[in-house]
Amino acid sequence: MNHRILRLATLALMFSSTLAMAYEVDNFTDRDTLKVDSLPKLNEKVNRILDRAVSETRKEMGAQCSKAKLRQEVLRWIRPDPTGQLEFWMELSDELDHTHIGVSKSVYRDVSFWDSPILKVAGIGRLILLNGSVIGTDKVGHFFYQGLAYFDLVQEGKPLEKVLAENHAEDGLWGLKTSGVFSYADMAANYQGYRFWDQFTRGENPYFKCVQGIGWVKARNFTWADYVNSAWDEAINCSEFRKPIERAFEAALAKRGLKCPLVPRKCEDISHIDHAQYFTSPKCAPSLIASGLSPRR
Repeated sequence: MNHRILRLATLALMFSSTLAMAYEVDNFTDRDTLKVDSLPKLNEKVNRILDRAVSETRKEMGAQCSKAKLRQEVLRWIRPDPTGQLEFWMELSDELDHTHIGVSKSVYRDVSFWDSPILKVAGIGRLILLNGSVIGTDKVGHFFYQGLAYFDLVQEGKPLEKVLAENHAEDGLWGLKTSGVFSYADMAANYQGYRFWDQFTRGENPYFKCVQGIGWVKARNFTWADYVNSAWDEAINCSEFRKPIERAFEAALAKRGLKCPLVPRKCEDISHIDHAQYFTSPKCAPSLIASGLSPRR
C-alpha cells in the first residue's frame, strides 16, 4: 500500500477520537488584544456545574453520599465526548473575551499538512485571559480530565512524583503523536487539575462534604485563581516540537521579532510552584535550577 495512503488511513482512525481535543493554541498572536479577565464568568460557570452536580446527586441518591455519582455529574459537563460542554461553551461564548485566529495567521502557518495533519485540520483554539494569565481554552479540559487521571493513579498507590514524570500524555495522542507539539503548559494544567480532584471530597477544605441525613453539600466555591498561573501560558512555559514543526515555529517567531519565553522573568514565578520541575519547559530551566530544582527532562 502506498505510504501516504496508509498514513491517511491511520490518521482517519485517530481523528474519530482525538480531533476535538488535539487542536493547538497560539499564545503569541493577538494576545495583547485580550483586555477582560474571564475569571468572574468562568468561576460562575464552574460553580453552576458543581451546584448542579450536588443537586442531581441528591435527587437520585438522597442522603447517600456516593463519590462516584457526584464525580459522574461533574464529568457530564467536561468529559471529551467528543468535546466537553464547558470547553465547547468557552470556544463559542460571547460572554468571554477571547482571540480567534486561523492557522494561516498563526505561528504555525508554515507547518505542512504532512508534518502535523491534525493541527491543519483541527485548527487553532482560542485564548482567554484568566487570573491574569493568557491561556488556551484547551487547558480547561486538561485541568479537569487529565487531572482526574492523575488523581486516580495516585489513589491506586502510584507516587505523585512518578505520575507527574510518566503520565503526562504529551508524548502520545494528546501531543507529539498527533499535533507534533509537546506542551509543558498542558502538563501544568494537568497537575493543577490533580490538586482540584484531591480536594474534591477530602482534606481539610474539600469542595463537598457528606452531611448525615442530607447527603452531599457544597462546602466552598471554586475559583480558578487557586490554580491558574504563568505555567499555563505556552508563550512563557514554552513547548517542544517535532523538528520540522520547530523550524517553522521558530522562523515564524523570528519574523515577528519574538522569542519564547516571551517574558523571561515569569519563568521565576513558575519555579516557585510546587512540583514545578515536572512541568517546566527547558527554556525556563535556568530559573528552575536557581531555585534548587532539576528539570524533568
